[in-house]
Amino acid sequence: MLSAILAVSVFGYGLLQPRKVHVQADGREVVVETNMSSNPAVLSGAGVDLRPGDRVTTLSGANGEVLRVDRARTVTLQVDGAMYALRTHAVTIDQLLSEADVAVNGRDSVLQNGVLVSMNAPVDPPHLFASRALEGDAPIVGDIAIEVRRAVPFTIVQNGREVPSTSSRPTVAQALREAGVVVGPGDAVTPDVQSSLEADARIELRHARAVTVALPNGHKVLYTLALTVGEALDNEGIVLPPGAFVDPSASTSITTGMSVRVVQLSASSNTEIEYLESTTVYKSDSSLPPGEIRTVKGHDGARVRRYEVSFVNGEEAGRDLIDERLDPVPVNTVVYYPTRTGANESQPADAGRVSKTLRVYATWYDPASSGRASSDEAYGRTANGSIVTYGIVAVDPSVIPLGTKMFVPGYGYAIAADTGGAVKGYIIDLGFPDGVEVDWQSKWVDIYILS
Repeated sequence: MLSAILAVSVFGYGLLQPRKVHVQADGREVVVETNMSSNPAVLSGAGVDLRPGDRVTTLSGANGEVLRVDRARTVTLQVDGAMYALRTHAVTIDQLLSEADVAVNGRDSVLQNGVLVSMNAPVDPPHLFASRALEGDAPIVGDIAIEVRRAVPFTIVQNGREVPSTSSRPTVAQALREAGVVVGPGDAVTPDVQSSLEADARIELRHARAVTVALPNGHKVLYTLALTVGEALDNEGIVLPPGAFVDPSASTSITTGMSVRVVQLSASSNTEIEYLESTTVYKSDSSLPPGEIRTVKGHDGARVRRYEVSFVNGEEAGRDLIDERLDPVPVNTVVYYPTRTGANESQPADAGRVSKTLRVYATWYDPASSGRASSDEAYGRTANGSIVTYGIVAVDPSVIPLGTKMFVPGYGYAIAADTGGAVKGYIIDLGFPDGVEVDWQSKWVDIYILS
């Protein structure tokens, strides 16, 4: 009987013998000694409250048993007019939406904390296991807001022609850009380009016509909705010098790309000066690095005609052309752009320079994308004054800082040197020079950020 009692006592002592457990949770590790057998009881004793979706993993460490708590992230999902609160371990947006049984189609877009992201973008902030955090770190907190924005139908009316389209972009300007419609200077858009895009909206667009006026002190480009030359000049406040007239005449109807020249007569009426505008042309230069250009500045010119004038009773009766010359000869501005490098490579040659990869939606643009005339001094200019060319990329500086060097598979080496109203979140715009065939299709792509 006594031996039986001793055996039971020894057995009970073995059951009550405390064990050492390393509890890793919320960025710190706590070591507890406990005789509790269930994990929830051990965690509760360590002051760790489990929440819906949290995972507990039991590990064997060199210093004893380890209980690791991996917190689920709290995500607010907004889709189809409803709001959901989720607790998830999803690593990517695609996994998260799959868990929520939400499908994304066509031109639907996904925003994370207000920023456009791809379907395989990570669910941010990145979740670190507690065992990797430093002692004293604050607990991992912060809700994540995911919004699925459905594409809505709308109609684009350009100069009377209707084209149906769809978009999930928030503004009229971004929806038009996605549809490949260029809104140029002077264009009239109803509703306003900064208006929110509404379902079944009817967006009417009247394109202004570019008219280049060659004046005595240089040419000026007008973007006008006026019907005649005279009306366009009046709207811009252009006053002709005394004794001057325009060619073609003020009553001439405006046409796209029209050039209007001011012709000025001398006091003696035997000399006529016709002012001529210059323009900008683009040429390749293999010595230039990506994103850089070299400009050889040109200038406007003038055609001088000298006449022999006959008079009858003090009135001009006729004039015969004696000679004609260019003084000065108009010289076009030449912009030399770099030869494209790395376009056929899938990754940069120097992998050691890669600091990270980033998945972005890459579109393209060129100098003509602004809708400006080539004779306009602002033609092809980026936000920082550079010329749009190979290697120039427009970015959202809150995602990719200006000045960042990168490699884009299928495009080549580039630098972030421009911004744009439609370039928001994880969207980039790849620059191309004038006069080249654009071989880029807008798509999601993994780019390499270079150190």
